[in-house]
Amino acid sequence: MILSYFEGLNLSLPALKISDLEQLNNEIFALLSTRFYCLKIDHLIKRIGISACYLYGKKKDYII
Repeated sequence: MILSYFEGLNLSLPALKISDLEQLNNEIFALLSTRFYCLKIDHLIKRIGISACYLYGKKKDYII
């Protein structure tokens, strides 16, 4: 996963500086935490059966 960010650069993990790995790790973690946060909310909405239309103030006949 980490190496896919460096494709074509012919870099190996030992060649990277620790600070570079830490920065990359922070960026990946930020992306994942943002995506998981959205997925958690979506999962909870679906689990309790709230239709998306109620969230926007309009009633529809279907439930997600």
